[in-house]
Amino acid sequence: MSSIDSFTAAFEGLRQGFESGRTAHAYLVVGSPRGNALALAESFLELLFCSAKNRPCGECAGCARVRSHEHPDIIWLHPESKSRRISIEQIREILSPRMAQTSYEGGWKAGVLVHADRMTDGAANAFLKTLEEPPGRSVLLLLSDAPQHLLPTIVSRCQRVVLGGGADEETGEWVAPLLEILRSGPPAGPLEARLQAGLLKSLLDAVKEGAAADVEKKGGAEEDEEVMEARIAARVVEVRSDIMRAILLWKRDVLLKVLRMDDRYLHFQAEREAVGRQADGLTYAQALADLRAVEIMISRLERNLPPEAVFGVGLANRIPA
Repeated sequence: MSSIDSFTAAFEGLRQGFESGRTAHAYLVVGSPRGNALALAESFLELLFCSAKNRPCGECAGCARVRSHEHPDIIWLHPESKSRRISIEQIREILSPRMAQTSYEGGWKAGVLVHADRMTDGAANAFLKTLEEPPGRSVLLLLSDAPQHLLPTIVSRCQRVVLGGGADEETGEWVAPLLEILRSGPPAGPLEARLQAGLLKSLLDAVKEGAAADVEKKGGAEEDEEVMEARIAARVVEVRSDIMRAILLWKRDVLLKVLRMDDRYLHFQAEREAVGRQADGLTYAQALADLRAVEIMISRLERNLPPEAVFGVGLANRIPA
């Protein structure tokens, strides 16, 4: 099934559930949180909040406010802070109280967790309480491309909606150059390690330039300079997190190939040949060490250590003896 077909089938399933009065309290939408999963969430919310007879019309005030993320009865939660995590405060002080209140317009209430897998442990445990005691006429949408990082107790309470594709459907400009780096495999020597570290650092520099241009375009000349710098920094950290997650998922795919798991479990479906080549000759211990090396790099980046130094050390440690 193509990604378009899977999206259509998923939406029609949600529509049928709504029209028959069988809308679930919570859905786990597995796909790109800024791509197809987000698009499905917005389409479903238009269905819920549309005021026309034939829903969704895409033209009424309700549909327009869904698309602009300005509807008063929809709470959007995104990862925040330097670590790009959804905090316990966001759940306890924003989501839970709003979901417990009467809706402003007397209809549905909805909460959307973008990158739901990035909840802290405390946030996830607090979120469970909302799942266990659902208010009437409310729906929660969890968007994630890494559902394996969610608590099993959360996953079990959600109706799962899986969309086609995965990382291959990401639209960020960083995807293509990152895949080129990943396809080249681990460095074979110190020179290659320095080269790969430089390429990753250049990729982050390009992300920062793009974020600055985007923020300046949206903010205008009157935007406070400190506010603009903060927005640029937040955007860079968000994309950097996406990049490192993609690297981690690539190493996970290599580990799965070493374990001779079926290809359907791979995140990078279109890259299975390259992943398979890198898995050839690796032991389980080596593949696991590669995965843990990326986790260490992520931890160091979250502590704001210089990216070039983090990449240099992390990649140098992977050089075969």
